Amino acid sequence: MTSQLAAIVAPVFLCIAIGIGWARFGPPFDGDLITSLVYNIGVPCLIIAVFHKVEISPRALGEIAFATLACYAGFFVFAYAAVRLARLDVPSYLPSLVFPLTGSMGMPICYFAYGDVGLALAIVFFTFGAIGTFTVGAAIAEGTWSLRKLVRTPVIYAVTLAVGLQLGGLRVPDWIFNATNLLGAMVIPAQLVALGVSLLQLRIGGAARSVALALLRLGMGAAVGLGVAALFGLDGVARAVVVLQSAMPVAVSSYLFAQQFRRKPEEVAGMVVVSTAFSAVTLPLLLLELL
Repeated sequence: MTSQLAAIVAPVFLCIAIGIGWARFGPPFDGDLITSLVYNIGVPCLIIAVFHKVEISPRALGEIAFATLACYAGFFVFAYAAVRLARLDVPSYLPSLVFPLTGSMGMPICYFAYGDVGLALAIVFFTFGAIGTFTVGAAIAEGTWSLRKLVRTPVIYAVTLAVGLQLGGLRVPDWIFNATNLLGAMVIPAQLVALGVSLLQLRIGGAARSVALALLRLGMGAAVGLGVAALFGLDGVARAVVVLQSAMPVAVSSYLFAQQFRRKPEEVAGMVVVSTAFSAVTLPLLLLELL
């Protein structure tokens, strides 16, 4: 079991460590360029390629979609209550607790643990999170709502196309699959290295509060994921993906919003770093229960 856990978790944290090393000793890292390539080209291609390789029933897709929505609703309710009870600023802390790191960490963990099927289901969870992060999350932090951000999110169109092709029993030509598979392959390593670079570049403040809120994100996420999986009667890979994605650390995008809109960025940065560090312990423990 130890070797199995290492095969799942070690590649993820090794890539993060490479990013940390790059930020410390390497040449300048163009994070904006990498992010643009990954989210505008890599992720849409990965979605199309993965759904082309696996077959998932409409029922399974529906279950994971509704379970994902239920998880985010649970995150919002518990996080909002915790922030208000602690008398903290809602726009500063709520997005960090609601939206976990389902892309750069969640997808590779699910892939290494459960293969292409796990990755496909993780992509569904990630898609809802990405849409929510750049619409609801940004709106909470900024204080305004923008429909333009929603319609300019490429993953929406990629998921619609990929799921439509699968439900219709259609297949793309080999040259399209090979191209999307090749471009999609950059997503996981590029995201993880970029995450490592970001962790070292964040300016951290409010250590005690950051630790408490980071632990809240991890604990609340796991509890909500387990509860939703039980409520929907999920088992096997679907249950594992819902729990793992729910239990991911604070997303780096939360820090970007906090910095952009001046919502206590140093403390949010601390939440990102601390929750990512603790996940090196919590994720193997969860995998022990799930595998």
